[in-house]
Amino acid sequence: MQKLNKLIFLFILIFFLLILTGCQQASQNIEDFYFVVAVGIDKGESSLLNLTIQIATSNNSGDSSDSAQSSTSVIYSAECNSINSGISVFNNYLSKKLNFSHCSAIIFSEDIAKSGIRKYIECFENNPEIRPTSKVIISNTQAKETLECISNTNESFSANLYEFIINSSEYTGYSINPSIFDMFYNLTSKTKDIVATYANVSDDNLQNAGIAIFDDDKFITSLPVLDSICYSIITNQLNSCLISIENPIDGGTIDISVKRNKNTKINTKLINNYPYINLDCSLEYTVQNSEYNVNTESVEKLKILENAINSYLEQIILNFLYEISHEYNIDICDFQNDLSSNYLTYDDFEKVHWNEIYKDSYFNVNVEGIIYDGGLFAKE
Repeated sequence: MQKLNKLIFLFILIFFLLILTGCQQASQNIEDFYFVVAVGIDKGESSLLNLTIQIATSNNSGDSSDSAQSSTSVIYSAECNSINSGISVFNNYLSKKLNFSHCSAIIFSEDIAKSGIRKYIECFENNPEIRPTSKVIISNTQAKETLECISNTNESFSANLYEFIINSSEYTGYSINPSIFDMFYNLTSKTKDIVATYANVSDDNLQNAGIAIFDDDKFITSLPVLDSICYSIITNQLNSCLISIENPIDGGTIDISVKRNKNTKINTKLINNYPYINLDCSLEYTVQNSEYNVNTESVEKLKILENAINSYLEQIILNFLYEISHEYNIDICDFQNDLSSNYLTYDDFEKVHWNEIYKDSYFNVNVEGIIYDGGLFAKE
């Protein structure tokens, strides 16, 4: 019995010792850190990089009506030769240590993205404070200017502002939403070509402006919002978007809300060593508004409108596919993955030399869409 009591006492002692080992860390609180909500990376003048950080600071206005999320922000820049050396520079002259656990966005200027972003992505991914869900944005201007644009919005600053900019892709379809983990995984495993959110700064406003595409880790160009919608449909990332088409019945313009009904079916095969890629897209539509009434109570006219929407989407998807394949030879939709499933081993698939033949691909796109809530503009 005595031995049992000693064992119980020993286990209790070890348990409390393990708990107490974390007490030293607990003495640090949020007042000990500057929380970085965004990072900007530009080419430096005297060094390789110009690293910019945006720090959220508490709103001390005393207005109790402000939400707990409300804050202002400050921006600091430093010339450095690497990301880590730049962070050390900031930690050296700032009064508090930087903390990246709330970093929502990493912004690259076009200029530096053209020279390659692999080493920067790897550096951030290896930082345990950076969340793997942090988003990568390519800006049409200097990253520092982009951060300053957001800071000067005359609104209470919040890290949620970046979440709004990024996540608006879910209901507009105008951009995409890749995380730093997605880019790191695709760069290291070479499973597919990487893409990023492309942002446009104009008139002191930051807007989603489409897709940034890369050759390996080097930025090539940006694709417009219509291409972003096509990409989202093909890769089953579309939640909702709005398109405008010509009214095939009475003329004018009709706004159509487009949603994904079923996942897009892709069939990739080789014929005489040429890729033939067939896509079947299943969508659903809602008439939002129009310049003229649409009598969608008529089955015949409803079918005319459905066919017009389907034909329009088929054409813009085809244009997108031929552009990325024939002009840029970039497989951002990962058709090679569909084709590789036909081979027993990866070595067998490599004999296909996908990177050489993809630029000669042929595409067939079939869009099947159904109009719901078509009676919105029905004539009485």
